Order: sequence, then C-alpha cells, then structure tokens
Amino acid sequence: MNPNPKTSQKSQTSSKVAIQPSSPNGRLPTTRMLLKKIWEPVDEIGKAVLGDLWRTFYLSLQDAVALALLLKIPDALGALIIGENFSSLKVCLKYDLLNPTRFACSVIVLSNYLLWILMAARILGRFWVDLRNLKKH
Repeated sequence: MNPNPKTSQKSQTSSKVAIQPSSPNGRLPTTRMLLKKIWEPVDEIGKAVLGDLWRTFYLSLQDAVALALLLKIPDALGALIIGENFSSLKVCLKYDLLNPTRFACSVIVLSNYLLWILMAARILGRFWVDLRNLKKH
C-alpha cells in the first residue's frame, strides 16, 4: 500500500496526454474536449497495435503533416505575390534567364524539394534509432 495516494494516482495518469483547462471556471473548451475524446481512444489503440513504436509513428505522422503544411506556404506566397503556381522546375524554364520570376520560381521549387528531403530524413532517423533500441533489448 502506498501511504501517499496522490503520488500513485499521478504516476498512473502521467502517460496520458495532458490537456490543461484554460478557462477560469475550470471547464475545458469544446474543441479541446472533443480532441481529448478523440485522442484517448486512438492513443490506446495505437499503443495496443504498435506498442513502443506507436510514439515514433505518431511523431513521424505529426512531422509529415506539419511539413506538408509548410510546403504549401511557398506555393501560396508565389501565387499571391507573383500570380503563378510553381509546381516543378520545368515551369521555371519558361521564363527568361534574367527574369526575377525565374529565380523566385527556382527558390520556391527547391525549397519544396528540401522540405521533402528533411521530412524523409527525420522519419528515417526516428525509425533507425528505434530499430537500434529494439536490437539492444
């Protein structure tokens, strides 16, 4: 028996996602409550199916979503400022060599490629570390 029940209760809930109430009356906003109700079952299913790899999978998926959104920013800026949608380097070649639009297009397209390389490297790096940890155990 644990003489301090608060510490045992705290250790049981430490593995769950902590969403703190932000309103003064202590009630969770509806969006946070909805996300909490969705996340807890998904987290339990993920832990049951993937075990220790669940955290790696979740973080990799989170990175992929964040970087995919970052990929849209240069395209949106190009469409907003220049009025063109730059999807590949072939599109950049239709502009004159000394035209600033050609350089802007090249920068936007190359930044998209670099973000994809970064995303792939982060995902592969996480899985490599986890595979090495599984090999040790």
